[in-house]
Amino acid sequence: MQKLIIWTGTVAFLAGSTEIVRAQDNPRTLIERAVRAHGGAEALGRVHAEKIKFKGTMVVQGHTSSILVEKTLQLPSKYKSVVEINTNGDKHTLIHVVNRDKTYVAVDGRALPATPETLAEMRGVLELERAQHLLPLLEDKSYQLTLAEEIKVNDRPAVGVRITGRGRKEMRLYFDKEYGLLVRAENRLDVGKDKEIRQHFFYGDYKEIGGYKRPTKVRAYRDGTQVMEAELLDAKPLDKVDETEFAKP
Repeated sequence: MQKLIIWTGTVAFLAGSTEIVRAQDNPRTLIERAVRAHGGAEALGRVHAEKIKFKGTMVVQGHTSSILVEKTLQLPSKYKSVVEINTNGDKHTLIHVVNRDKTYVAVDGRALPATPETLAEMRGVLELERAQHLLPLLEDKSYQLTLAEEIKVNDRPAVGVRITGRGRKEMRLYFDKEYGLLVRAENRLDVGKDKEIRQHFFYGDYKEIGGYKRPTKVRAYRDGTQVMEAELLDAKPLDKVDETEFAKP
C-alpha cells in the first residue's frame, strides 16, 4: 500500500503560434512565445483555479491498473488529487492534498502518515503544475531560467528551458520549435537518501478548452520506464475553490 502512496499518478493538463524560434532567443522569450501559443497572457491569467478529470492506466506494484483521476488546483499553493485505482477488480482510492504548508494522504478513506519521499513528491507535483501554467515563470523572480539543449520529441525539434531557484529541484520544459506548444516536461524526485529519479511527461493532441490550449493526452516515464498514460475527460476553470476541498481527508 505504501507504493500506492508514493506514486501520485498526477498529470498536468495545461493551457498555436507558428513563430520560428531564432538562435538569439533567451529563456524569457521562449516562455513568452509559449504563452501566446497556448492562448495568450490574458486567457492564462484568468486561470487561478481549475478542476480536471482524466482516465488512463498506471503501473502500480508491477501491475498495470486502470485509473480515474479528479484533480483540483488553486495556484499558487493548493492542490488535491483523488485517484481511483482498479487492478483486476481490486479497487482503491488514493487522496493527496497540499494546502499551503500542510499535506495530507488518505487511502480508502483512512488518513495515513506519509514518508518524507511522498511529501517531497507532492510538493514537487505542485511546483511542476505551477511552472506549466507558464505565467508564474515570467512573474515570479524566484525562478531562475536558462536555455536547455535542443532535443527531438516525436521526431520534431523542441527547444527547452531549465528552471531552478529558491531551493527547488530542477525542472525542464520543452516546446515544439515550430508551434511553441509544451510537448515535454521533466522533474526530479527524491526516493531515498542521496537517491533520486527523473520523471518525464510527454503531451499531445492539443485542444482549446476553457479559453486556452491544453493537451488532452499524456504519457509519464520514470527513469525511462513508462508508468502512466492518460487522456483528458473534462477541464473546468474556476473563480475559486471552496476551502473545504483542501481540508484534511
